[in-house]
Amino acid sequence: MKTVKIKSITLNNYRCFNGEREFHADFGEKTRVSGKNGSGKSTVMNAVMEVLTGKNADGTQADNVRPIVDGQEVEGVDVERTVVLDIGGKEIEIKKITKQKRERVDGEMQYVPGSNVNSYSVDGISFNQKKLDEFISENICPPETLLACCNPNAFLSLKSTTDMRAFLEKMAGFDLNEYIKSLGAEFSEVDEITKGHPIEQVQKTLNKQLTDQKKATTKAETEWKYEKAKAVDSGEDDITRLTEQKVSYENQIATLDEQEKSLDDVMAAYDQKSKDILDLKFEQSEVVRKANEGLVQQRKELDNEIFSLEQDKKSAENDLRMAEMDLRHANMGIERHTADVKKAQEDWKKCNEKEFADNQLKAIQEEEFDKDSLICPTCGQKFPPEREIAIRTDFEKKKAERIRIAEAEKVAFEEYKDKELARIAESGNKAATDLKEAKKAQAEAERKIAELKQKITSLAMEIQKKQAELSKLPESVDMSDNEEYQKISAKIERAEAILHEMSNGSDLRREITDKRNGFIRECAKIDAEINNIQRKKQAHEEDVEKLYQVFRESSQKEADILRKRDILRNFSIQKNARIAELVNPNFTQFQFVFTDETQSGEIIETCKLMKNGIEYKNLNYSDQLLCRIDLVCGFQKIKGLSLPIFADNAESINSERLPEIEQQMIVLEVSDGDLKVECIDEYMANLDRSYEQLSKNQTISFSLDELRDMESDDWKPTQKIKDFMERMNNE
Repeated sequence: MKTVKIKSITLNNYRCFNGEREFHADFGEKTRVSGKNGSGKSTVMNAVMEVLTGKNADGTQADNVRPIVDGQEVEGVDVERTVVLDIGGKEIEIKKITKQKRERVDGEMQYVPGSNVNSYSVDGISFNQKKLDEFISENICPPETLLACCNPNAFLSLKSTTDMRAFLEKMAGFDLNEYIKSLGAEFSEVDEITKGHPIEQVQKTLNKQLTDQKKATTKAETEWKYEKAKAVDSGEDDITRLTEQKVSYENQIATLDEQEKSLDDVMAAYDQKSKDILDLKFEQSEVVRKANEGLVQQRKELDNEIFSLEQDKKSAENDLRMAEMDLRHANMGIERHTADVKKAQEDWKKCNEKEFADNQLKAIQEEEFDKDSLICPTCGQKFPPEREIAIRTDFEKKKAERIRIAEAEKVAFEEYKDKELARIAESGNKAATDLKEAKKAQAEAERKIAELKQKITSLAMEIQKKQAELSKLPESVDMSDNEEYQKISAKIERAEAILHEMSNGSDLRREITDKRNGFIRECAKIDAEINNIQRKKQAHEEDVEKLYQVFRESSQKEADILRKRDILRNFSIQKNARIAELVNPNFTQFQFVFTDETQSGEIIETCKLMKNGIEYKNLNYSDQLLCRIDLVCGFQKIKGLSLPIFADNAESINSERLPEIEQQMIVLEVSDGDLKVECIDEYMANLDRSYEQLSKNQTISFSLDELRDMESDDWKPTQKIKDFMERMNNE
């Protein structure tokens, strides 16, 4: 372990220490730097770190190092700071000098504002910035590590929890890529999902994508259902209108037929024969139409059956996906609740094994009265009987009180243990109940999945069967084998032969015939329009199917986003648990918490310092200071270092509450006086010695000067006595 201590510092023209305030201070194992605000406490701390790392103690840039008089930087003076270190038992002097550049302006040499040039030396040997950084890295540690290990603000001043986690991961040697590889196939997609971006940022992006995709899915579903409903009645009104128009033409044809009846017999006979031929052709056309109508109806029925089956299949597939999601959630719940049950069992065992250490109680009960206390220490004679009784009574009274206190502590311990066991049992029972419910959900999901898979298979087979039937249907009916059609054709052929031998009629007949043919053509057009509408209706149904495909694809994208979010959520929980395992054992005053849960149940990444369930920012200032000291001690433990620790704003905590640590500690306190640097090693040792004496019922030692102060008429307790009494009250 590398051990580094600050022996001394000398400042000249550095910030508030101008030429008239050259500053020098020596440091011990524990050193107090006190003074009023603005006296230079933080300047001393920043000067040390600025020499060693080039930055202030909190990691900010060390700008404005020059002294300021009347609000203006003093030009031309050299800023000097010298730090003497003890590195592994060897003293090293590091010196940094900042000079100001000069330029010729209007024929005169003038200092250039902000143009500082730094020079360095180690034990009198000149160094440049790069060489000094290399020296610090080789003999102590890299400058960025040195900052974090000496002053907690270098870490606490980081702007985001992402930066804090990244710092701790690097400090603990956590390699994200290697960790992902160690987890196996379950989290193999993490790199692809994150693409090098922070998980917290990617989770926010996925949440937004999920919200947007849900909107897109809802929109696609609405459009599909709307067009599906519209397709039912699409074109029916037009077909009705055209059919009515065709009936009108057919009625007009009938009127023309009636007009032909007024012609002479020949004409009538001719027309009749023509009409007979036309009727036969109509009858023939009707036979063809009816034959094809059956085919069309058969096709339509098969199409409707196939469409209905496909809709049922798609609905079952969607239900299957939901059931599979339910199964995944149930499996995750089983894993989580199983872990909770195991933890409760372990916690109950640990708590149940705890026993109250009653050695102290037994020792007090076995104490015997010290007969030597009945001898006067001055004259060596026994005290009078009344004094002896008083001494014995006082001893028994104090002994009884101490026994009472020890027994009360034992009772309190047993009550706490019973309450803690009850709490753990309640938590374990809840976890067991939740586990049971999760297993029920798992079984139900598995049953539903098997049922739906069977249903989908059955529907697919039925669809395939209907499609085979549809493919076998011809495009049109072959009339060559139709007996009725062939009979009508023969009738038409005979009638047309007779008509050919008859008179071809007059102009009126020709006119009537032309009109009739015109109406027939219009009826044919109407038939074509009806067929066209039916084709458009089919096309519309195909468009509805396309909209359904869009809806299905959108649903799949939504499921994929949800799956990625679940992968990152589970990975984040495991990753941060691993980081906590690497980091937290190095700290005693607090623990880092790397994950948090929102009100909606979403897991988010964070980085919080927690002490006894209270976040660092909500602690009193005394506990915050203890946490800050523990923070840098932990960093040093991780890196195997023993470096000086700066405890800033330590006036809120009593000196005796400062933790006993192996590292050199420099305490910065606000006081009413001027800047003062003093070693408090001996002061702390005297307090510890007095406390030990008091605990053994021994006389507390004070100096002769302190006794004289006590004997004076205007006696006031010294600061040592005040501190000691406050410590006793706290104890």
